[in-house]
Amino acid sequence: MNLELEGRVVVLAGGAGGIGRACAAAFLEEKVQVVIADREAGPAPLPPGVAFKALDITDPGSVETLFRETAREYGRLDILVNAAGIYSARPILALPVEEWEQMFRVNLRGVFLTCRAVLPYLQQAGWGRIINIASLAGQTGGLVAGAHYSASKAGVLAFTKSLAKQTRSPGITVNAVNPGPVVTAMTADWPREEADSLTAKIPLGRFAAAREVADAIVFLASARAAYIHGTHLDINGGLFMD
Repeated sequence: MNLELEGRVVVLAGGAGGIGRACAAAFLEEKVQVVIADREAGPAPLPPGVAFKALDITDPGSVETLFRETAREYGRLDILVNAAGIYSARPILALPVEEWEQMFRVNLRGVFLTCRAVLPYLQQAGWGRIINIASLAGQTGGLVAGAHYSASKAGVLAFTKSLAKQTRSPGITVNAVNPGPVVTAMTADWPREEADSLTAKIPLGRFAAAREVADAIVFLASARAAYIHGTHLDINGGLFMD
C-alpha cells in the first residue's frame, strides 16, 4: 500500500521517548523528513536522518519558535504528532496540587499549544494531519494510572474532537490514538505483579510494542486515512472494547 507520505515533514512533539522514536523510524521508512522536538534528545542516539529541536512544550514562545523555524528550514509543515506526556499512579489523597497541575501543563496544555501553533501552517498549505496520543486511561479512568493522568488524557480526547469540529478543511484531519499498556520506559517501572495481572486481562496476552502504536499513527497521517477525522483509534489488544 502506498501511503503517499514521501517528502512530507512531521514534527514529533515530545518525541524523544519510546513511542516517539518508534514513530520516527516508521516515518523514515516512508521517506518523511522527521523532526523530533523535546527537552532533550535522550541518552540513545537518534536515527540517521532525524533532526532534533529543543522544545519546552508548556511554553508558548518555545512552541511558536519550533514551528516557525521548522517551516523556514524545510519550506513546509505537514504532520504533527503529539507524543509528549508524563505519567503517575499516585492516588488522589496523596496527590500534591503541584503534581496535578504539572500533569495538565505537559499532557494537555502542551497539546493545545502545539495544535494552535501548527494549524495556520496546515491551513495555508490546504493539507495536514494532527495526531494526538491520548491513552486508554482517558477512557476508563485508569486501570493503573492516577486520576490526574487519566483526567489529562480524557482532556486530550475531548480537545481532539473539539479541534476536529473547528477544523473545517477538506485536506486536514485531526485524530487521536489511545494506547493501552506499551513496552516503554514508562511501564518498565511498574511492579511485576501489577504488570502480570494487567497482562492476564489483555485478550492478546501482552503489552503492545511501541512500533505497533507508531504504525497506526503513520497510517492516520497518510493519504489512506483522508476520511478519518475527529475520532480515536484504540490500540489496546482488546483490553477495553468500546
